[in-house]
Amino acid sequence: MVLAHIPARVNLGVEMLIDRACPSGGWNAGNGMVYGAPLSPHVDDTAVALLALSERKQHPLIQSGVLWLEGTIQDLRSPWSMAWAVLALAAHGRPIEFLLTRLRSLPDLAAIEDTSTVAAVSLALGCHDTLSAFGVAT
Repeated sequence: MVLAHIPARVNLGVEMLIDRACPSGGWNAGNGMVYGAPLSPHVDDTAVALLALSERKQHPLIQSGVLWLEGTIQDLRSPWSMAWAVLALAAHGRPIEFLLTRLRSLPDLAAIEDTSTVAAVSLALGCHDTLSAFGVAT
């Protein structure tokens, strides 16, 4: 039966994400190291990885990723990045009110034309319901 392989595939995916973490914390779109050189993490990739790994909050690399993301939120200006950061930090039980307030107060939020960004912002603004609907415990 194909469904019998799901737990093994999920574990393989988790192992892959953990293997691809950047040494400084967080994730980028590929490997954390290339030719022996550490690569820089990106907000969006880190947030998505943290959402995928939200059931493994105690793992040191995941905690490092949460700390890295928390250290970057002061500089965020992009609604897309703010939305993903809100969802990831909420999934890890971290304070998000400051970031939600900033997201709500962005100028021209209603003028966003990119539907992906509108969707991400909408999900973030209702983050607790969003995470609950996806089965993510906060």
